[in-house]
Amino acid sequence: MTKLRSEIRRVDSTSQGPGKLWLHGLAAMGDEQWEEAIATFQTLLNLETETDAQTRASIYANISSCYLDLGQFDEALSALEEAEKLTPDDPALHYKRGLTYACMGNSEAAITTIKTFRRRWPREARKFDVRTMLKGGERPQSDYWATYLHEIIELDMEFGDYQRVESNAQRMIAAAPARPEGHFALGLACLEQERYDEARDALLIAHDYNPDHIATNLNLGLTYIKSGEPAQAIPWLEQVLEEEADNLSALYQMGKAYQRLGQRDEALAWYRRAREVSPEDYAVQERLHEMGAGPEPSEPPLPPKFRKMKRLAPLIKRQMQRPRVYRNGGVTVTHDDISFIVEDKENPRNATVYSGGPFGTRRIRRREHEDLLDMLGLFKMTLRMVNAINTRSVAVLVYYEDRPVFNYQAHFENGEMVDFISDGQFIVTEVPRMFKINIDSDLSTPYGNPMQGILILLTRPRRPGILISTLTPG
Repeated sequence: MTKLRSEIRRVDSTSQGPGKLWLHGLAAMGDEQWEEAIATFQTLLNLETETDAQTRASIYANISSCYLDLGQFDEALSALEEAEKLTPDDPALHYKRGLTYACMGNSEAAITTIKTFRRRWPREARKFDVRTMLKGGERPQSDYWATYLHEIIELDMEFGDYQRVESNAQRMIAAAPARPEGHFALGLACLEQERYDEARDALLIAHDYNPDHIATNLNLGLTYIKSGEPAQAIPWLEQVLEEEADNLSALYQMGKAYQRLGQRDEALAWYRRAREVSPEDYAVQERLHEMGAGPEPSEPPLPPKFRKMKRLAPLIKRQMQRPRVYRNGGVTVTHDDISFIVEDKENPRNATVYSGGPFGTRRIRRREHEDLLDMLGLFKMTLRMVNAINTRSVAVLVYYEDRPVFNYQAHFENGEMVDFISDGQFIVTEVPRMFKINIDSDLSTPYGNPMQGILILLTRPRRPGILISTLTPG
């Protein structure tokens, strides 16, 4: 976290020249545009010839990370060597060297490096959890590069970025064709992109390598339903239900399969079983209602914190000395110097109330849209890199001019991510009119580049006050 914070502060040091290059380079890393990031950081090295050793080492470390994710291990090691010349006692660089050796399959070098790392920096070794790198504590996994790619794939899935899931799944399959995870990820990516024949083929291969994987069988059933072959879906869904009789998704998909086969009674029986498992499930209620076998579906009740927000909002508005109001369709932001309120008439579950101390606001101008895209890429990288040990929860919300609310949130407990929600892909094609970032952590957010609308920065979330958001955990 400390290293990331220092890089963010460096971005904010100037809106021109090196500062803007830092922002663009980090944003490119956040969007997995590794070649673009390398070129940007190389330009930054040429500009910052008289900068301090720590800054140049950080640039080289970022270049090394990009080469590692490209699978160019020699280049990654070369950049690490330049960083280590400048800051030889940086434990993160030693860890990254061990990681690179493990990925490239150099077991002996990986073992030596990681053992040295554990001996010199035991606390950092626990933080990085090097045990996952050494199988049995002494030997790197033979397919560690595939394991590393799988971690990237899981992040891409969490962000809903299925084009990158597909690309990295292909790389994982090439590195370890017998591992089912790569084929499964490829199948999911094709399914999400409505390429059902490719999805089916990939999932069948994943099933061959791991026949008992419930998610593979479930998605095979879903693929056959979506591709217009409901009869083929039933055996796969039956396998899921043999292992998990109350699997709601399988019960619901069985209902859809029989409904598409024109077997109404069987479909109703499966939907009713699904309703027994989850009486509040809206999709199940909707199906039964459409088939004349149930009442009109009802939305689940609003959470208690929403009712609390509704009580507090008018009180806080009355206390505002000079309120400013910004509207975007049904979304309204009201704020003064110490409080702000986000309300959404079309989606009552999207609401935030904050009061308790100064926070930063910035005007957003459309002409700066390129900087805005970089800023959003940087936020994505922040969510990828954030130190779970020092972080309670992270949320990023974007309000588009004519598109639905865009939401990311990650929730941590005791250093472990316990929840991640993503609505939509983190691919920005339009400049938002209103934008809000809420990071409930020790991460400072001193961004200041102008953008279009209002940017609200909560930089002191631990100060006494009120923060209620119906879209964030806790």
